[in-house]
Amino acid sequence: MPDLLAGATFGRSGRRPWVLTDSKCQIGDRDNATTAHGVTTDGRDIKVTFELADPPGVSRCFVHCPGLGLGLAESRYAGDPMVVSSTDAFVLLVVPFTSGSRPRPQAPSLRRRPRDSRFNRCGEYNDFFVYMAGPGVPSLRLLPITRGYPDYITQAGIMSLDGADLNNKDYVVVFPSISKFRSRCFHDDTTSKQYNIYMYRSDTSAWNWSSMVSKDPNSELIMRHEGTRAIFVQRGTLGWVNHWHGILLCNIFDQSPFTRLIQWPVPIPCNLVSRFGMGVDDIYARPFRDVAISNGMIRFVELKSCRCSDTCNEKGVIGQGWTISTWNMGICSKKWDKKFTVKADNVHVTDSCYPKVSGGKRFSWDKVVHGGPTLSLCDDDIVYIMARLDIRPAVAWMLAINIRKGILEAVKQCSAEKMHGLEPTYIQCALSNYVKQWRR
Repeated sequence: MPDLLAGATFGRSGRRPWVLTDSKCQIGDRDNATTAHGVTTDGRDIKVTFELADPPGVSRCFVHCPGLGLGLAESRYAGDPMVVSSTDAFVLLVVPFTSGSRPRPQAPSLRRRPRDSRFNRCGEYNDFFVYMAGPGVPSLRLLPITRGYPDYITQAGIMSLDGADLNNKDYVVVFPSISKFRSRCFHDDTTSKQYNIYMYRSDTSAWNWSSMVSKDPNSELIMRHEGTRAIFVQRGTLGWVNHWHGILLCNIFDQSPFTRLIQWPVPIPCNLVSRFGMGVDDIYARPFRDVAISNGMIRFVELKSCRCSDTCNEKGVIGQGWTISTWNMGICSKKWDKKFTVKADNVHVTDSCYPKVSGGKRFSWDKVVHGGPTLSLCDDDIVYIMARLDIRPAVAWMLAINIRKGILEAVKQCSAEKMHGLEPTYIQCALSNYVKQWRR
């Protein structure tokens, strides 16, 4: 399928310093300039390869363990390997294994389980790897075994120890957790919560533990919500994102790390509970919202559905039309500034903008469902959204929309095989800036 390329943004001679990467990895054997080799906990060889694509194309990560062929995949892997977190040249991956491999004591299963559970299934364990794209040849390092990773391992984060230095090779991996304890005061039978972080530093090859101080009652909402993910904020500061409530910032290197909650500039849409028939914390917000942090700015985007007519769209949850709005705020600021708002009806689309689908027909704004707004790490004006004929097919299209100019700048087909409805699995990664052989 030919890509639609329009405007100076996509006419650059060099490749992007960042990519959209599918967080759900593929099981497969690939080799290119990004390939890195490592060893699993039970001594098996493993390699990781990225197939990189310029946005709006979606890059893919391939994981391969020689000897675990397609016929044995289901009995060896306990689920999809995942990209958990990414910062600069570093990518944190988790690979879940099952029967036939040596289990690791107390390591929690990656499979979906009750929110408060801390068990692992017999014969299942997780290996965590740190992939480093550069400098030099890419590497893959197994995270050393600890006494047991905390729950909600998808909230783990990684950051460089020396900022965005192209020659930096040291990193820190952070696992958050929440523990409960009863007050020791007489006549006081209340239960309190303590926020903990477990850190591994590559420069000392050691694990450390510390408690986070948080006085905001919304902190628990951030940390416990299943949709939360970790995001790099600035040197020494990590954030945990909840797309409904806000982002919890924490300087993890402080002696007593203190958290600061930044709430989003808009409230939770009031019609969601009535539309979905469940509590808002049980509804994933990622099909509607996204956040990105770059150059000292926190950037937030929201996609709202709007009905183009009285005809109900039965194909998905977003609706026939949409409005995209963006806000910016400095990391040290306390005020959001609204930047742009654009409606689908005002985005310039020619008859040739969308690719052909079955029967030679083309789809348009009111013939598809949209979701998963994603911010560029480089261009404040660009927002990427996913379009699908409905929420079931395994094919989707990524659209690059210039919200300042109101122009559809690019369209690229991607796989939606592992996506649930309009909840995207792709995340922003800057690793492509460190793979010299891939850059032109």
